[in-house]
Amino acid sequence: MDYRQVEQYLNTFVNYEVLPQFGFVAADYDLAHVEELLRRLGSPQFGPCTVHVAGSKGKGSVAAMIAEALSACGLRTGLYTSPHLLHIGERIKVDRTCISPEEMESAIETMRPHLNALLQEPRWRKLTYFELLTVMAFLYFRGRCVDAQVLEVGLGGRLDATNVVRPDVCVITPLSLEHTAVLGDTVEKIAREKAGIIKSGATVVSAPQPEEAMRVLEEVSRSRGAALVRVGSDVMFEVLRQSLDGQTVSVRGSFGRRVVRVPLAGTYEAENVATAVAAVEALRARGVVIDAECMVRGIGRVDWPGRFQVLARRPLLILDGAHNPASMGRLAESIRDVVGGGEVVFVLGFSADKDMHGSVAALSELGGRIVLTRSPQPRAAPPQEVAMRLVDLGARVTCEPDVAKALWLARDMVKMEGTVCVAGSLYLVAEVLRLWQAQPPLSERWPRGPQDDASGPQQDG
Repeated sequence: MDYRQVEQYLNTFVNYEVLPQFGFVAADYDLAHVEELLRRLGSPQFGPCTVHVAGSKGKGSVAAMIAEALSACGLRTGLYTSPHLLHIGERIKVDRTCISPEEMESAIETMRPHLNALLQEPRWRKLTYFELLTVMAFLYFRGRCVDAQVLEVGLGGRLDATNVVRPDVCVITPLSLEHTAVLGDTVEKIAREKAGIIKSGATVVSAPQPEEAMRVLEEVSRSRGAALVRVGSDVMFEVLRQSLDGQTVSVRGSFGRRVVRVPLAGTYEAENVATAVAAVEALRARGVVIDAECMVRGIGRVDWPGRFQVLARRPLLILDGAHNPASMGRLAESIRDVVGGGEVVFVLGFSADKDMHGSVAALSELGGRIVLTRSPQPRAAPPQEVAMRLVDLGARVTCEPDVAKALWLARDMVKMEGTVCVAGSLYLVAEVLRLWQAQPPLSERWPRGPQDDASGPQQDG
């Protein structure tokens, strides 16, 4: 099998990542079937030191930073994230190396007889695409004898397939309104779903939160006997330097001051750095051997494409996976603070279930023109439909469904000193990355300036 064939097999299971509705809205949805399959496979989810990461924004970046820190400290570390950008193997890594198609095929063959047996018993339902991938990750990590595993929640927390572990540290990144039809229509309700990952005796690390969200996290942590570490009060951070090449962040917690340099330029990454440091030091407090210098070096080598990623300099081309009003607001902040002045054109595409109006409104302070497009993903909303929802904002909107043409149109709208920013969906970001590397690559035709030092994204593994 290659990655394409693996994904074809996985897509024979229902995939809510590409469907407009979510299956666990049902009142009787639970994780019993996932736990039963894992039991029959010898419970591979248990054993390694475990960090479980949930949140609305930044959870992938934080998970990647924690994994890099643990690897640098000499722990063989598994990392499970979603979605992938270029190929499905990106979701499951050990020490930066992606699972191979052959290893995925081996895991499928291990699972297949147990999956078939479950389907013969009426009380068990068929697993979903994401649930199957999650079980695959646990099998792979056991086969590679990992010392630690870092797991990013896919959606929510309480009913997410990853929520079958006994975590040492639970991390909650910034919370905001998202997937309201599934998780609830207030930040408080969403916080309660995310807090579903908190287990008795674990240490909880929370990024800065809205007041109503923090109240929930405090309540749930207290009721479950979990110690709570708050970034922004228990752990303080400050940006020392910032540019398009990255930033230097000072983090001060219970183990003293750390100065971390990361190659991620978005302003929101500073609190992600502080959250990652707090999580690793929470493991240290629980007895995991952590060397401070190795931790700092590991976080500093993090590579997380699609998050305020600079692909070209003249004109500036930035990719960011922002897809809701809160993350779009942070994107606007990053453009203002890191890029500074100059004309901005946004290339935007949204999944049909997103708050498109709120997301575009969050960018309005920059006053940029907008080119609406769509990724090949089935849930992507047609540009003309999105345009109709934005009429009252008075935005200067052009529709171009073809992503390559939309990029070229945006580039023609800005001067060499201007900025083209792609956002609205990680699936759109992924499509731009594919175009950037395709034959002939878009990167060879994009105007290049003297500071332009990258012909494409840097990938792990």
